[in-house]
This record gives sequence, C-alpha cells and structure tokens, in this order.
Amino acid sequence: MATARIARVAPARADARARRARGARASSTAPSTPARATRRRAEAPRRDERLEVITFDLDDTLWPTTPVVNAANEALIEWCSARLGGRFPRTARVHATMKRIREQRECEAAARGTTAEPMSYAAIRIAGATRAAIECGIPESDAVATVARGYHLAWIPMRNAMARELVYPGAAEALRAIRERHPGVAVGSITNGFGSAAGAGLGEFFDFEISAEALIDEHMVHGEMARKPNAYPFQLAMGIAIADHGYSGDADSWTHVGDDVLNDCYCAKQFDFKTVHVCDPTTKPYESGGGAPYAEKSLRGGVEANSDAVVDGVISHVRELPELLDRWYV
Repeated sequence: MATARIARVAPARADARARRARGARASSTAPSTPARATRRRAEAPRRDERLEVITFDLDDTLWPTTPVVNAANEALIEWCSARLGGRFPRTARVHATMKRIREQRECEAAARGTTAEPMSYAAIRIAGATRAAIECGIPESDAVATVARGYHLAWIPMRNAMARELVYPGAAEALRAIRERHPGVAVGSITNGFGSAAGAGLGEFFDFEISAEALIDEHMVHGEMARKPNAYPFQLAMGIAIADHGYSGDADSWTHVGDDVLNDCYCAKQFDFKTVHVCDPTTKPYESGGGAPYAEKSLRGGVEANSDAVVDGVISHVRELPELLDRWYV
C-alpha cells in the first residue's frame, strides 16, 4: 500500500495533493490554540458503527523515542567527527547550544515586541551543531557544510533504522489486525516530529502521514500551527480523509491513538473523535532540545489534571488496540 506523506505524496495522488493544498489554505485561519472540547464522550461508545478513520501518533506510541533519537544524535556526531576530527562537540554540548539558540531568538524577538517563529527540530538541531562546532574552533564553512550533510546522511537514516529495529513487539500485528477487522478503514499518522511509519517499516499499513517537520520546513506552515496541540494537523488530516478516503464526517467513526494526553487525546477531542491513551509506565519521555510549542507549555498542566475529560480508552501497549476497537465498532 502506497503511503501518502505530507510533502512526499505519491505521484498517483497528484490531484489529491491539489485538493489538500486548497484545504490547507482554507484552514490557515485556525486559532493558534484549540478550543476546549464541548462534551464528554460516553463511557461505553455504542457498538453500531464502523471505524472509518484511525490516526496514530508515532513516537512513544509505535516505538520508543528516547533510544531512537539518541542513536540518531550520536550517529550525527560520529559522522561529523570522522570528517572534522576530535574537536567536534559531543551531543550534550550540541543540545546545550540548541537551547541557547532558542532562548536567544526568544529574547531578541521580545526586544522587538514580537514572538520568535518556532524553528523545526531539524533546523534547530543543525543550527545548534553548527554553532557548537564553530565555538570549538572548527572553521565556519567546514562546520556548516559538514553538519548539513551529516544530518541528511547520518541522522535521518539512523533514526529510521532504529525506529524499524525498536518498533514495539506486536505493533505490526495490531495494525494488520485492524486492517483485517475493519475493511476500508483509512489509517494515518500525525506526528510533531520527523518520525515516519514508512521509514520504520510500517508503511504498508498507512494511507497518509502528517509530519510537523515537513509542514514547517517544506510547506512554510508556522511552527505553532504545525504542531499539536494546535488543531491544524487534525484539520489537515480531516481534509485528506474526506478528499481521498470518503470520510463521512461522523466524529464517532474516527479514533486517534497516542501516548500524550495533551497533544493526542485533548487535541483529537476538539473534534469529538474517540481517543485512546497509550500509557506505558516504563516509557521515559524524550526531552527535546528544540523546545515545545507555546500552546503545549501553557495547557499541559490543566489538561493532564483533567485527563478523564479527554480520554475514552486506556491501553498500555498498542497490541491491545484491536480488542478495544472490537468493543467500540462493528
């Protein structure tokens, strides 16, 4: 099954791409912070409807983020060090520089009376590694050229390879079961990061993928709008589901699955979708050097304290999902 990924749409879907672009323009006036859900879903959703669309978060939902991204970070350092020598900074210094760049941009914007437009995680990682290398005495031209190439030739391939290697046991089987038990369901991913189901070897189960990184860097969508908990990624997903997969618009026939109460369950509940929280107490959340969207920082505490209002089902592992869906849908 060919997977349509935002900014990487299969040639056969060229006409769909145009429709999506129109939908994206129509949605560009969405508020930067989604409104709170207006109703609480019943504890036991009625089992008289079919599953039309199911969307997944990726990181810490289908594979663990921390070891995947840590391996990619080390691959970048090793790649650059092999070409620039032992002076190239280690990961901890790169992360500290990323944080410093982010804070500097925010301070400079505040001095101008504006707000800094968020960079993609890829952009701030490249900027952080480049500046850290220059500060270690590496010539600017060498640092810029080597880090830029290293990100594409080392970081991205290692992220995909490690995600493929560390996909949670039973995840592929669960996705296959969902396809078999719910014929015609459209399956998509909505991620704030660079992760890709296709890159992790799960592309056969997905119809479309929405990546905030691609929206920011390739489509010039503002960083606050491109990332959950903003409503825009879900609006974009709805446009794809309607245009390409005949989604009826019935919120009860759409389920979103993710590990984050705010970015996944709260965000999906703004559209009254059913929500599944993947809550594995052994998972250690990844701490990004790229920073979180303002909406995420401002909303998280209140939403997590009220999680019952936005979570319909809780599982500890995605392999439990087919059984839960069987209780909800025909």
